Amino acid sequence: MSQIMKREYDVPDPVEVPTFGADGGSQGNRTFKAGGVRNYPNVALLKEAVRRYQGHLRRGTASTKMRGEVNGTNRKPWRQKGTGRARQGTKNAPHWRGGGVSFGPKPRVYDYGLPRKQRQLATRHALLTKLLDGETKVVSGLSLAKPSTRSMSRLLGKLGVLESCLLGVATDTDKEAIRNLVQSCRNLRRVEVLTVGDFNALALLKHRHLVLTAEALDEIQKREDTLPHEAAQRAGGDA
Repeated sequence: MSQIMKREYDVPDPVEVPTFGADGGSQGNRTFKAGGVRNYPNVALLKEAVRRYQGHLRRGTASTKMRGEVNGTNRKPWRQKGTGRARQGTKNAPHWRGGGVSFGPKPRVYDYGLPRKQRQLATRHALLTKLLDGETKVVSGLSLAKPSTRSMSRLLGKLGVLESCLLGVATDTDKEAIRNLVQSCRNLRRVEVLTVGDFNALALLKHRHLVLTAEALDEIQKREDTLPHEAAQRAGGDA
């Protein structure tokens, strides 16, 4: 996330994405047409989207007691005058050990609303971040007849994916195939499996690498083609 703060530029079109086989061998590059995204990345929008998703994950159950909620005596510690010490009214005050907490946390809801179109645009910019930074790889023919953590670990090693990884599969992938991939990656550290339909800005940005099946890239390209061209939108608005 910190890397994308330092730049803002127009997206080249098309984008070259390296492609590999199921055995990890190189199969050249595939092209991805970004649809004319400009002023990329929209850092402010990505921040709002990440804030929304992280807020939804928070329980918001932290709670402390104020001085009026502490279960203690209200007796005055000592008389008002004549002791030479500072006057005190109660031991439930925040500056006493065992007293209440000043401005402490209370249960609250951290949900943060964001319009659907802004969420979609944030996901789009996060995906383009992965594509342009060279952190995306496409694997053709990725299919496991049964769960195999060893096979997935070897494949990711051949792809050079040594850090956190998001494995994206097409939304219409067979449920059994998705289950095999999930079970194969379950014991791999910081590897997550999601369908393209479940992509969001946080899931894309929190992982260093993005590995897509060929069908997943086709689905993303199909969705990109159905989106309005930003340059055309700007021209229409200026008119």
